[in-house]
Formats: sequence, structure tokens, C-alpha cells
Amino acid sequence: MGRVERLLITCGPGERRLVGLAGDQVIAFGLERLGHPDRVGEVHRARVVSVVPGLAGAFVALADGVQAFLPAEEADPERLEGAAVRPIGTLLREGQAMMVRVVRAAMGSKGPRVTARVEPALREASPPRVAPSRLRTAPPLAAQWLMAGEAPARIVVDEADHALALRAAVPTVAERIAVHRGPAPLLDGAIETELAALAEPEVEVAPGVRLRIAITPALTAIDVDLSGGAGREAARRRRESANRTALAGIARQVVLRNLSGVIAIDLAGLPGGRGAREALRLAAEAVFAADPLAPRVLGFSRAGLLEVVRPRIRPPLAELLGTPVCAVVPSATTTALAALRALWREAEARPGRPPRLRAAPAVIDAARDETAALAFLAVRLGRAADLVPDPALAPHGWRVEDAGHG
Repeated sequence: MGRVERLLITCGPGERRLVGLAGDQVIAFGLERLGHPDRVGEVHRARVVSVVPGLAGAFVALADGVQAFLPAEEADPERLEGAAVRPIGTLLREGQAMMVRVVRAAMGSKGPRVTARVEPALREASPPRVAPSRLRTAPPLAAQWLMAGEAPARIVVDEADHALALRAAVPTVAERIAVHRGPAPLLDGAIETELAALAEPEVEVAPGVRLRIAITPALTAIDVDLSGGAGREAARRRRESANRTALAGIARQVVLRNLSGVIAIDLAGLPGGRGAREALRLAAEAVFAADPLAPRVLGFSRAGLLEVVRPRIRPPLAELLGTPVCAVVPSATTTALAALRALWREAEARPGRPPRLRAAPAVIDAARDETAALAFLAVRLGRAADLVPDPALAPHGWRVEDAGHG
């Protein structure tokens, strides 16, 4: 991995996809669902619902009634880094109103996490409001990326309105933001193929070196499978090189799939010697050093698994796409947005011949719930999208056809 040199932002119906490139290699990927924001960066005037000493934290209600967890170490905005953490009961009381910022999205069965550390300028500028209420919406994901570190030399957006919004949100890089024009899509076929592969539980990172990725509620397990060569002895001779190759591929997949929390890596034919394991641990630290979330390489467990801990901020890609199990099961929303994207592309490719989306009822229901996506299409098509439920199709089946068809 390296620094993102170009950032491509494609704005489709209901979602935005962010692709970071170093040369021609994809090294960063982000998916922003407009109808399902992850809320990271929102600021609320919240109300304390319950103080829970046993969890060393409190639950606070946000503007829409969602409860977020506020850990004791984040409840005192005046506490210096490394200073002792006061008991939560001495910091907060039930019913108290306070300003908080969302720092971690809801994931799985757990709600969002917040901090009381809010920019002083915002704290001073915000007029008193009834709690709970939202004081600031989250900036677009691309704006958060651009503000977080060194911005790419070139940023290309295929939607003029979003380009204008980014220039206003991050004026320091406004001159680097260009609008993609022309009939060709911003993302070429090779990039689209690679992004689609991120939903798969297996990936080949080099000839004969495959990764199997399984996400569980407790941790993410990555198994390195080494094939090829003539028997065990040949595999043993190439083991060290293959494991180093696998570590580089793992670090890249962790970023692209946004894997976080505890990551347990089962390398191929782990050597027994302490020196060999230490060399692999150092190699892991080197390849993870470019990760913007700065994961920690803990070393090898007694079971021989290499353990890495990466901060949880946003849900893993698998959770956004569907169900984060060994193989991603696309949700009706994911299928509906893909179908609407195809509908839009067909309309652009064949002006004057309005297309229609025919899909399974569950997909049509999900599409009708995506009001932002339908508004996007209505503006660009000059009419409402033509959506036809068809019970004869497979549960998540769909197709784009001419409006005059059947």
C-alpha cells in the first residue's frame, strides 16, 4: 500500500463509491449509502438516559431517539490524554443534557459510540437547544477522507453538484477537484471487477496464495492457503516468501474491506523458531504501517495465530453489502441500488428509449424505499423511474428492459 494519488468518486442513485488509487492499483475503497448514513461526525445535544458504572460508561439519547454509548474516558472533555479516568457516576447524572460527537458507527447489534470531546468553536457557537437535538450533520464521506490526512493530488467526481459540495467543505483542495465528463464511466471495467470481488470470502493475492476471510461477531479470521509446488517439501521451501506475500495482501484487503476489531491470521505452515516468527511479526508491522487507522500488531498467540487489532469506526464492507458471514448475502437494498444504477446507465446509453426495471417484489419494495435514489433518477431521467414488480422472478432477480417490452 502507499499514499492515495488519485481519488475517484462515483455518485450513483442512493450511494457514492470512493476509490483511492496509487498508480493503477486500488488501495482504498469507501461506500456511502445516502439513505443509511453511518452518522460518524454528527454532533448532538444529547440527554443522558442511564449511567452504568458496571460498563464504565453511560447511554445517551440522540436526536432521533437512538441510544449511543459514552465511555467514561470520553465523558470528560477536559481530561488530558493519559490522565486518570474518573468514575462515570461522578461525571454524569441521568437526565443531564450534554454535547456529544459520534465517533463510531452502529455495527451489528451494538449502537453508535460518542465522545464529549467537541471542537471548542462549535461548543461556543451553538445556541442552547432542547435535548436531544442534532446540532451538525456529518460531512460527506469524501470530505472526511480529505480532511483526515494528506489529500490526493487529483480528485475526480462524476457528479457536478457533489464536486461543488466538496469544494465548499474542503476549500484547501478545491483546485484539485475535477468533474468527470463524457460517456465513459469514471470507473473502468477492471476497477468494477475488483470492487465486486470484495464481497467474496476468498481472494487470490498471488499465484498459489489464497486468503479465506470469515467475519464473526467476535473477530475476523483470515486463513492463508498455500498451494502449488511438488509436495510438502516444495511448499516448505517457499513458505517464508509466500507468507510475506500473504501479509501484504492481507493488509490491502483489510483496508479495502474495512475489517476491524480483532483480526486473527492463520499463516501457511508457521515456522516453529522464535526468530522466524519475530521476522514475520516485523514484516506484518511494516505492511500495516501504511494503514490510516494505524492497527496494532500484537504478535503470535499460543495457538500460532498472528493477532492484529484495528480500530472500529465504520461497519465492515460486508455489513454494508449484506450479512457479514463467510459469504456476503446481498440485502434487498444492495440489489435494488445495483438495479437502479443499471437502469440509469441504460438510460444514458440509449437516450430517447426509456428503460424500465422489472424485479422481484422484495427488490421493488426496497427500491421504492430509497427516496434519495429515486429523486436522483427523476432529475436525470426527466420522469419517475418505471418500476415493475414481477413475482415470477427469483427472490432477488431483476432486469432492465425497454419500457415498451411486454
